[in-house]
Amino acid sequence: MAGANRADLSRRSFLKLSGTAAGALWLAKRTEGADPRPQRVPQTVLGRTGQQVSRLGVGCAPLQRPHVKREDIEELVDRALSLGVNYFDVAPNYGNPQIGFSEEKLGPVIKHVREEIFLVTKTEEPTYEGTWRLLRQSLRRLQTDYLDLVHLHNFGYEPRFKDLELVFSDRGALGALREAKRKGVIRFIGASGHLHPSRFHAVLDTGEIDVLMNAVNFIVCHVYDFEHKVWSRARRENLGLVAMKVLGGRGREGGFRIPEQFYEQAIRYALSIPGVHVAVIGTENARELQEAADVVAAFRPLSPEEKHRLLMEGLRLAATPAWRTAYGTPTL
Repeated sequence: MAGANRADLSRRSFLKLSGTAAGALWLAKRTEGADPRPQRVPQTVLGRTGQQVSRLGVGCAPLQRPHVKREDIEELVDRALSLGVNYFDVAPNYGNPQIGFSEEKLGPVIKHVREEIFLVTKTEEPTYEGTWRLLRQSLRRLQTDYLDLVHLHNFGYEPRFKDLELVFSDRGALGALREAKRKGVIRFIGASGHLHPSRFHAVLDTGEIDVLMNAVNFIVCHVYDFEHKVWSRARRENLGLVAMKVLGGRGREGGFRIPEQFYEQAIRYALSIPGVHVAVIGTENARELQEAADVVAAFRPLSPEEKHRLLMEGLRLAATPAWRTAYGTPTL
């Protein structure tokens, strides 16, 4: 059952339960030539959900890209699980009919190891009917019968969730998520967002949010500052806290927006925030995942001196046109 306690499947039990040649072949590929003692990413308890998750999360938006093939995703998932990374974050609108959708590309790869993964997706529909439509679509695309966590997607974007009375009611998105949780279709409810931090207090007031995922990095802390405006309260309520846009977000050419020389410090900044559980980083291949995992596995908090220098650099960058409203307005 979706709501039951779920233990990780062993490789032997996987083979017994899957009963498919495809599953067996892919699992054999996972174990062949693997490092017997990989440097594993630490895990943590995701706030009041009580779930064990990796401190590094795989951001799956890049999987929509046409050059990302199934074998790339298989290698990415293989590397993630070998490193102890079990948190995968995706959304229905990552992609389009012309290039495909991240959910559709991820689903066939993870179905044989579904129990090893904490699977996160989102709804951007404000209504009950619209959210149920997206939930069914995500279940079909991801080839699963349950979702671990579903966020109200970019809740701070007012045009998407304009009528909060509707959104929170039984006729709205939160009403659909409440019902899906009761039925075991989803396990936890979250809210994600890049902008308008003050708006998140309204959704926290419902008492039904288990996890927050917000855009935090050493630059936009000077612009949006979810760390203090929202997360200080969320910590008191024992919510799961997930950092996104840790490296700024990918630009049009696929590169990270934060200057490359700050790569390691940017990840360490996010993981040094009090109460943060997971840093989600968009990755399109195993090489990128390994690079991030190396930093997370060796994580040590920023010293006061390192943090001061990094925040001063962030303050300088935050004043530039590219970062002044990087994820949109309002910033308060």
